[in-house]
Amino acid sequence: MSYSRTNRRPDPVLTMNRHDPAYYRNERRWEPNSPVRSNDHVSAQTRRSARGRFQDAIEYQFWPTRIAMGTTIGKQFVQMLGASVVSGPDETVDGKGMGRSYLAFDWRNETISMKAEMAINPAKLPLALRPMDAELAFDDIASQGIMIDVKDIINPGRDARFPVTITICTRRPPKFFIPFETTSRSSSEPSKKLRRRSTAMDFAIGGKNERDAGPIPAIPEGPCAYPTFWSAYRFMFELPQAQVYKLKQCTAKFTALARDEPEMDLLGANRRLQVELLTSASYKKLYDVPDMSSIRFSARALIEGLIAHGILQPGQVLGLWDELKSVAIVPAFQDRILENMYTEERIRDPRKVVRGKASYLRRSDAPNRAHLVLVRTVLVTPTRLVISPPQPEPSNSVTRRYADKIDGIIRVQFADEEDKLFVQEGTREFDKQHPDLGLMGRVRRALQHGVVLGGRRFLPVASSSSQQKEHAIWYIDSGTIDGLELREWMGNVAETIVAKHAARMGLPFSTSRIVDLHIHMGPKLQDVERNGYCFTDGVGVAGTEVMREAARALGYTRGINGTPSAIQFRLGGAKGVLAHWPRLAKEHEVRLRPSLIKFESKLQDLNVCRLAKYQTAFLNRQFIIIMCANGIPESLIIDLFREAVNNIRGLSRRIKQNKLTKEDSRLISTCSEFPLGDLIRAGFRNDPLVLDIAEIIECRALQDLKWRARIKLDQGVFLIGIADETGLLQPNEVFCQYQENDDTPARIIDKECLICRAPALHPGDIRRVQAVDIPQLRHLKNVIVFSTRGARDLPNKLGGGDLDGDDYTLIWDRRFVRPLKEFEPMDYSAPPPERVDKVTQTHLNENFVNYILNDVLGLVDFWHLARSDKFSPRDPGCLTLSQIHSTAVDFAKTGIPAELPGWLRPREWPDFMDRDNNKLTYESQNILGVIFRIVQPDPYFRPCDLRELGYPVDRRITRFPTFGSMIERLKPIKARYESDIQYDMRRYKVFEPEIPSGIAIQNRRRKRARDQNLNEPLQDSYDSHVRSAREAARAAVEGIHFSGTLDPMQVVARHAYALTFERDHVEQWAREQHEGLWGREMLAGEAGDSSGGDLGHRPLISFAWVFGAELIQIAQMP
Repeated sequence: MSYSRTNRRPDPVLTMNRHDPAYYRNERRWEPNSPVRSNDHVSAQTRRSARGRFQDAIEYQFWPTRIAMGTTIGKQFVQMLGASVVSGPDETVDGKGMGRSYLAFDWRNETISMKAEMAINPAKLPLALRPMDAELAFDDIASQGIMIDVKDIINPGRDARFPVTITICTRRPPKFFIPFETTSRSSSEPSKKLRRRSTAMDFAIGGKNERDAGPIPAIPEGPCAYPTFWSAYRFMFELPQAQVYKLKQCTAKFTALARDEPEMDLLGANRRLQVELLTSASYKKLYDVPDMSSIRFSARALIEGLIAHGILQPGQVLGLWDELKSVAIVPAFQDRILENMYTEERIRDPRKVVRGKASYLRRSDAPNRAHLVLVRTVLVTPTRLVISPPQPEPSNSVTRRYADKIDGIIRVQFADEEDKLFVQEGTREFDKQHPDLGLMGRVRRALQHGVVLGGRRFLPVASSSSQQKEHAIWYIDSGTIDGLELREWMGNVAETIVAKHAARMGLPFSTSRIVDLHIHMGPKLQDVERNGYCFTDGVGVAGTEVMREAARALGYTRGINGTPSAIQFRLGGAKGVLAHWPRLAKEHEVRLRPSLIKFESKLQDLNVCRLAKYQTAFLNRQFIIIMCANGIPESLIIDLFREAVNNIRGLSRRIKQNKLTKEDSRLISTCSEFPLGDLIRAGFRNDPLVLDIAEIIECRALQDLKWRARIKLDQGVFLIGIADETGLLQPNEVFCQYQENDDTPARIIDKECLICRAPALHPGDIRRVQAVDIPQLRHLKNVIVFSTRGARDLPNKLGGGDLDGDDYTLIWDRRFVRPLKEFEPMDYSAPPPERVDKVTQTHLNENFVNYILNDVLGLVDFWHLARSDKFSPRDPGCLTLSQIHSTAVDFAKTGIPAELPGWLRPREWPDFMDRDNNKLTYESQNILGVIFRIVQPDPYFRPCDLRELGYPVDRRITRFPTFGSMIERLKPIKARYESDIQYDMRRYKVFEPEIPSGIAIQNRRRKRARDQNLNEPLQDSYDSHVRSAREAARAAVEGIHFSGTLDPMQVVARHAYALTFERDHVEQWAREQHEGLWGREMLAGEAGDSSGGDLGHRPLISFAWVFGAELIQIAQMP
């Protein structure tokens, strides 16, 4: 259907309720005689003056005549809202060369900007659409989701124009914005025009503000649901020839992007979609929230999550539930089917999908997850409540205590649409004026009124310090878990400093493992305090058996890690580090200090977080820039950097040639869960997955060098700090004995050293110390022992560190130590905290809001690094930033926010900080710029495609025959395994080989803080998938007698290899998936409905290596 001048469907004149989407269609018509202006008038001067992030948007903007929002179903575009738009240039001061309405492609930031000043009476539009101002990241566009339709020319001749329609199908809602004006603080300071993020209530006309709108429902209703259910945006243009040519340039750029990054295949076929205007009755049928009161909690929560993810429409729920009950009677099996549906991107026929998934899931056992805690996670975004199926989470004291009521606990994280929640200047300014509206108004709403999930209302309880950094907090359903009983069980938190009270409440929610040992609480130790400094802050002592059992809880039973010298722990209301001192503590004894006890608790279970282990030292960008400013020669850093790059490059080539170096072996060992080294030694040197993982290891190591300057130091260690309980160490002395592994001897450092702690911002944060040998301390290994003598403790001089779990870098390389110039350390005393008479939940809620509003640590580090390169770490601005950083760190203890004045923001950035390619930069000639440019080009990983490789196989495996019956037995197990892998790929934004490798290459599209540290989650997830698949395979062959040389699991491995790598089986598997035999709804040619890009097209290659041990055995057979 075309919206050209000669063929436009007349708009119905409607008088409807304003909650009806058709209400908005009664807009003012575009007049045929009015000029249709394009942006070809934008002057060269305007383009030259627009720098940085706006340049692409100005260059590649197109002015529409009409816009429509809705969804695509098959070959139809279902319109929920449509209107003509006001065209022409934006001639306001803030116009920045843009139009009043536009669709603009920003290649530098990989976003599409959309603005539409709709020709509708503003009184009929919600605030979020007056005008519509939105940004859509390329990553949020569906696979092949951009469709461009250019029709025949109108008015041939000089003023010829081409009717063009651009349809964009999305995975997630765009970011919507609303303009506002700041309040002037004085007559000399003018007000500023800024933007704030739109939230759900901004799409309602009238009614309540965001903060006071009550609990956030799982499925939004009325106009508040538009951002969730608008999954397609349609723009209509009448473009001159020059603009059509510019549009062709855009298609070429998208084609090139897809070629470089196959998962970013965004340009779809030029298909003309039929347009259907959604009537009020049709809208209600599709999108009104159905009555789900009869659906049990776990299934209902899963269904609500499918709707929030855009996989399912509300109108499909009842049909889905009826079909689910007909094919699955057992509730657990119903939940398995629903969980598996999260691997889809959009479902047109839920009945068909349910039947398909039930068919293959029935033939595979449920995964055994008894060793894991499955927790529901919820993202509160500006416009949605995004519910995910229960995910394996590291356990904590609370989840273990309420393991039988785990449905009553959820983990809530405040985030943007698949992005970290960034608080900009406009957010703070707007919140000062309107705390009940906008982004922070929505956070307050979730904290004050809770969220509704599965028909139950959940309210906040507490957040650990690490979870607070992720803007996450634990919620409970008081109908399932008694909140008062929970708080009494946790202990008596009497702290009247709100920030400290919140931190104390979060202690039981810290990730830990319980130690299976009856401990004895020995006499308390006194803290060593002097001059207002605590030399033993956060460290106690424990006996030998306590340390052994703590190590056992973490999976270490023998060797150097079987009896660690220190553990990080939680015990009731105490937290910190316990050091191994047999002379001070009996075998089963724990002795605490006042600095460890945060609140009184009757809980006596010892929970261990981690143990002291050997770790090599690495430099980073902060260390390097301060070291060089403090006298260490730049040439030393450059030589070490070049050596590191040379040692890493060519890893895959050396594997193929069987010419591995010692450094290669170390790199390969970083792949801890996957048996990469065993496979290489067994001769699988040309296997696609082996080489892919090798490429990942090389890519990540080079990325760490280029973007983090992470240089390994052979003469250095990175170890946890403890206190000298003997008092024998003199001021500025340390003791360090390290042992890399059980095959290497222990070594005591006895020389002058350099010591530092991350983050290091102040010139005084890197210091010279004397490492000495004290016989009474020789039982301690892989820790750094600090003196308790002197006027000020050394950890405090190192960026305000302490001994409750901080790690320190110790370097004895003379090339670093000798030239180091020392500077006076900074004063890290915290500002006086604010107290209240009694801490209430309201106080705790606002403290959490204030943390998000004042979460500036990353920004301070960033600004400091840029100023240090431009000037020096001793620059007054850098010293001010160091102090601001200290205040920000102490926010969790004091509740005092750090003020970050705008004058400290760099106006331009060194090239080594422009990872997102969206900053005004200069080529840094200082040390970080020099080493940054040594790694060229930017390391990049692209997984192999089995089809392009020609389906290579190892003849040592394929020499054994396969049998059709065994292939069929394995198919449901493969389907379940690959479904789980695909879900993780989408969840974490990773390629398949990253999951078995347990190494996530750096990805600028992975933006949330929780998603930056993926190695452990990937390892845990892969381990779970492997266990489940192996258990299912073992059950599938149980009782079957196999003749021949292969045992039952080797037979499984042989057939898994065939299903994974051999052409006939791989192609047959692809055909069966396309036909929906394994629970996937394949909607060929429908934008946004296929699994898309990497997930749906490239054959997965890791299933065979679930049985890697057996494949090695087969390969080594004569």
